[in-house]
Amino acid sequence: MLRTFLSSLLVMVYVLAPYVAGAAREASDPVDGWEQQFMIWSVVSTVIYLIVTVPLIYFVIKYKRKSKDEEGAYIEGNLGLEILWTVIPLVIIVFLGAQSWALFNNYRKPPKDAFEAKVVASMYKYEMISPEGIHTANELRVPVGHVKLNLTSSDVIHNFAIPAFRVREDMVPGQMTYLWFNAKEPGTYQVYCAEFCGTGHSNMLAKVIAMPKAEYAKWVSENTGPEAADVTPEEKGKKLAENLGCTGCHSVNGDSSAGPTFKGLMGSTVTLADGKTLTADDAFVKAKIKDPKATLVKGFDPMMQPSNLSDAELEAITAYLKTLK
Repeated sequence: MLRTFLSSLLVMVYVLAPYVAGAAREASDPVDGWEQQFMIWSVVSTVIYLIVTVPLIYFVIKYKRKSKDEEGAYIEGNLGLEILWTVIPLVIIVFLGAQSWALFNNYRKPPKDAFEAKVVASMYKYEMISPEGIHTANELRVPVGHVKLNLTSSDVIHNFAIPAFRVREDMVPGQMTYLWFNAKEPGTYQVYCAEFCGTGHSNMLAKVIAMPKAEYAKWVSENTGPEAADVTPEEKGKKLAENLGCTGCHSVNGDSSAGPTFKGLMGSTVTLADGKTLTADDAFVKAKIKDPKATLVKGFDPMMQPSNLSDAELEAITAYLKTLK
């Protein structure tokens, strides 16, 4: 019995050593690890199923009672067999546990050279903030390579999921979580909210656009460099409204939508939910963007979420709205 136990222990150490050692290594791509994990669990589950099910069917057929009076033979236990079928499952369970821990530990360590951006979720959109300070809605542009995303939420729990990269992570109000992935090839990758967050949950979609580094640098320059400085405040405000998804809830042609139309908004009289009225001037619009629920407009649900915009960006948006007469 002691020999069987020691042999099993040695097998366990031999099998687990590579995974324990691997936990200290820096992973290069979550896809590789999770696909290996899926394959290991699939193989182990299939083998266990066959080992249990095939003999079970065989024994049911072979040892079926031949008559009502037939009695089964009395069989004494087998100590060696009992140890074996106890130790083998133990080895399998510890192996799967160690392998899973090593994988989890690896992918909670983002590479040191990872490009880092921030994503803020709200019902029902994602606000993407690049390290250069560029704000976009539901469209995250990154250079190819390792990417780390710092995630949070402004209202309820959401979940940022990118199936192509085999990653997902909860976005929790008041907390900062993170995930990372390796965008090996330029392309557009679909993002889903994988946590039910309300009636618009199924429409909470976004995209990660991986770009060659030169193209990403050009995009940054167009939005922050000398080229961006030549853009008029009105043009900048229009681009901000589109990038932040404002025009998804506010029409620019007078049509009804989830929120008041932008057309003719500036200078108009707005009726609030409490019956009071006020003029939609620069101060009102800026305050509404910073704290949408402070003043609720009559006839519209309080769905709008606050945006962290600079004073210059707020000025640009009000300048753009003044052109929509």
